[in-house]
Amino acid sequence: MKNLLRLAAAALTALPLAACAAESEGPVTLTWWQGPNAETPTQAAVAACTRDGKYTIKVETLPDGSDKQREQLVRRLSAKDRAVNLVTMDVVWTAEFAEAGWILPLPAATAATVTQGTLDGALKSATWKDKLYAAPLLSGSQLLWYRKSRAQLAGIDPAKGELTWEQLLAAAGRMPEGERGVATPGNRYEGYTVFVNALVASAGGQIVDAEGKPGLDGDAGRAAASVIGSLASGPAALKGMSTLDEETMRAAFEQGEASFMTNWGYVYAAAAERAKKEPAFKKVFDDYGWARYPRVTADRASAPPLGGSNIAVGAGTPEDQRDSAFAALACLTSEQAQKGFMTQAGIPAARASVYDDAEVRATFPFADVMRDSIAEAAPRPMVRKYNALSTAIQTAFPPPASVSPETAAKAHAAVAEAVGP
Repeated sequence: MKNLLRLAAAALTALPLAACAAESEGPVTLTWWQGPNAETPTQAAVAACTRDGKYTIKVETLPDGSDKQREQLVRRLSAKDRAVNLVTMDVVWTAEFAEAGWILPLPAATAATVTQGTLDGALKSATWKDKLYAAPLLSGSQLLWYRKSRAQLAGIDPAKGELTWEQLLAAAGRMPEGERGVATPGNRYEGYTVFVNALVASAGGQIVDAEGKPGLDGDAGRAAASVIGSLASGPAALKGMSTLDEETMRAAFEQGEASFMTNWGYVYAAAAERAKKEPAFKKVFDDYGWARYPRVTADRASAPPLGGSNIAVGAGTPEDQRDSAFAALACLTSEQAQKGFMTQAGIPAARASVYDDAEVRATFPFADVMRDSIAEAAPRPMVRKYNALSTAIQTAFPPPASVSPETAAKAHAAVAEAVGP
């Protein structure tokens, strides 16, 4: 690779000055490194943002999977690749990328534009050391999904107010066997870290605080562990909880094995699509209900999980192209662009006003709950060594059936080792 880079550099220095001058004529070409599966809204956003001809945007599609995307971006950003101008990042990458100097902080004017009307939870995910390093593009939070008819039989109405996990599990336990399941993540993957973080934050704690100090060996960590243990060992436990992820949870819920489920908003669109194709499933889909993520303690509102992605400007972007890159970043994350991603790709927006749009509300009947959840969501720890931290959480907490309040101390020590110097 180093030899190839040297050859490329030599070839560029050998170009005649006239050729270099010719390349600089015309609008700046920016390259946007974007994830797959959102081609239609991406093209629409690019077309709208390049209509005035001040710059053009070339889209490079990253591979499937967060780990593969991060690997490719890290390789290019660490090399200060001049063609990595606009970068779509997972919300947990901000601290690592900013601390390494791979992305640029937003200028004050750009920051003012992209923060206007943006939900607080999403903004937190784009901030590092009190500086905004990215613009929230897409967001999302998890809701409590439930079968309305079954919740009624269990004597609860989740839509009337936040349930505690204790209340939810007690109600589920009153359901007939084979229907009483509560589906939550349990497999050893990033979604399990998301789950643990939401429980700890909902109990008033932090896995890691702003100074990088672990905080699991306390009341919040023990309360979170207690919820996991109750889920895995109580009457509402699903068989194979230690293998559950978003898709297996969705399958258990659609099939009726689970009457309750925590999951992202995409499950509604997936069920609506299935109901169109399968008339027999429409009755199930019509029974879908949604509510705020459960509380850990009755006296504290829940801190729902936060997902989504942000756009940043790569530090290798030539200085004479940076103004254009920041202008494009602001445009690509505008209200119009976010509405397109929400209505055409089913991905919730980061701007509050998008949720008031009539077209959005027709597609997302749970828009108000989702907006409030994102606003009050708890981002995962903003630490430089996030991957190591997530692995430590996944290793210390499973299998769910063996988790007890004492697990918190073990996880605390694992996190301390992971994020230490």
